[in-house]
Amino acid sequence: MLRSFYKLYLLVVMAVLVCALAVVPGMQRLFVFGDSGTDADSIRSTAYMVRDQLLMLPEEQRADGLLARRAPFALIDFKLVPRDRWQPSAEEQRGLDRGSAVTRASGEVAAALVPSRMLLVGTPAPVELAVTLFQVIAWLVIAGVLFGGLFLWLRPHWLDLERLRDAADRFGAGKLQVRAGLSERSSIAPLARRFDSMAARIQTLVSTQNDMIHAISHELRTPIARFGFGLALLRGASAEEERQRHADALARDIAELDQLVAELLSYGALDQPGRTPERSLVHLGELIDSVIGDLALEMELLDVHCAVKLDLPSPQVTVDPRLTARALINLIKNAMRYGHGQIAISAQLARGQLLLRVDDNGLGIAPGDRKAIFEPFHRLDRSRDRDTGGVGLGLAIAMRAIRAQGGELQAEDSPLGGARFEVRLPLAVSGNAAA
Repeated sequence: MLRSFYKLYLLVVMAVLVCALAVVPGMQRLFVFGDSGTDADSIRSTAYMVRDQLLMLPEEQRADGLLARRAPFALIDFKLVPRDRWQPSAEEQRGLDRGSAVTRASGEVAAALVPSRMLLVGTPAPVELAVTLFQVIAWLVIAGVLFGGLFLWLRPHWLDLERLRDAADRFGAGKLQVRAGLSERSSIAPLARRFDSMAARIQTLVSTQNDMIHAISHELRTPIARFGFGLALLRGASAEEERQRHADALARDIAELDQLVAELLSYGALDQPGRTPERSLVHLGELIDSVIGDLALEMELLDVHCAVKLDLPSPQVTVDPRLTARALINLIKNAMRYGHGQIAISAQLARGQLLLRVDDNGLGIAPGDRKAIFEPFHRLDRSRDRDTGGVGLGLAIAMRAIRAQGGELQAEDSPLGGARFEVRLPLAVSGNAAA
């Protein structure tokens, strides 16, 4: 904004200088005398200058020279008049002989072109008309110069605003790839950058939403189809044992739908705009124990063994306990699902961050798939497909829970032979608590 103000200020200053250096001399040239080159404060001084210029010409060329030098809108009308026709008085005659310009009460001024008998007679225009005409035209010229300067300043602003408006109209019409694309030198470049940033976020959001809708539709189709097929089988079953088997299958399909809806709600809740993490001081060992306690029954059924190792100066850390627990639950469930019964959880400090690792002894994840696994509903080969359970949202939820705290989550190779999920969280560590 200041840059735009400075430009306007400089343009106004330049316009004023043009008016002072060009308009005033130009007005004198138009209204006083073409070659005077001075301010010409009075008719007498102007008459002297005109006479001096005419005396430099041969006598036979003076009439044409006077006509050529006449200003287009002269406020003084100079003519060459014989001395006898002008009929000067005795006192005027003496003044003319001395080379002085004489002035009559009517305002006429005469100067002798010696040694000839011709007089240069100047007749002023009516004072009121002369002053009014001079002022009107002068102010019109000054206003025109100022208007031209303001137009030159305003035109790029107007063109940039038109481009931004056109981009907004096209973006509002559904062309989400449209950007303003204004130059960084534009006065509204900050506004254009914010528009482009907003448009990019909206485009990403809409694209992600469309992908989510397609993925959810795909995920819902299979259990719903199985549910309909199971109902048909249940209606056609005659034996109680067969009906019970079909009812159990329907119950599993309902549980799968319930799990999918719960995961979708969790995933959407982590994507609320303006959400800030609720950081508090927690005992990391107790937090991990509570997570493992929630999953203890499942671990027992699957015969999974989990080892925890904390290498911290103090177990007291400042994190969002709910989001951190949610991420750990999903990472441990992933290790339970795809590992072979062995899980290792470790924590340490690294470069001012809390470093959490969850390792399993499964088949691991290929390097080319380590980014894609955090996308919603993404599944790898058959070793990590629907047959092992889950709806494909666990790692995506874990990623959002960690990023909501300003952290990062990535997959690597585990020393146990499977996959390692490494969490990095910024935190403030207290050195007072006991381990």
